[in-house]
Amino acid sequence: MTFACIDFETANRREAGICAAGLAMFVDGELAEARHWLVRPPKGQGFFLPEFIPIHHLTWFDVKDAPEFPAVAAELLPYLLAADFVVAHNAAFDLRKLRGTLLHFGLACPEFAHVCTLRLARRVWPGMRNYQLGTLVDHIGHTFQHHHAREDAEAAGRVLLAMMKDAGVESPDELIREGVRA
Repeated sequence: MTFACIDFETANRREAGICAAGLAMFVDGELAEARHWLVRPPKGQGFFLPEFIPIHHLTWFDVKDAPEFPAVAAELLPYLLAADFVVAHNAAFDLRKLRGTLLHFGLACPEFAHVCTLRLARRVWPGMRNYQLGTLVDHIGHTFQHHHAREDAEAAGRVLLAMMKDAGVESPDELIREGVRA
């Protein structure tokens, strides 16, 4: 089983405001590759909201010389298409930002199966105080630098693997068949 985990950090609330992208590829339960890209949001989309900077610690000065998303997409999308499925924590957010940014640049968004670790965790581990990525990572005993796109992507993959282990299954499909719907 091969899955790709993604995470995006954003400069603002705009759909094309991605300022960092992270990827973690897992093959047969092991981290095989992890990537991180700084991204320069397009003109008119690249202002950094002051309340976002303390979260991911990125500013315009960090990304002003970075490539825009089409260059990153050329590297990122083949990983997503090569995977059996794509994983993200709060997948609705990350997939919306991916689609919005690709649309902004007139690029097609490929179709792929995806799994949301936020939605799965609510069903696999009921009763937790919350289902934020940091809480789930603490629960599984992993450490990471939260809001660093590559580290968040890897953490989502590790959370998925821990859920599968705790449920005694070998794939997210089995979690779903067992009544845990993502």
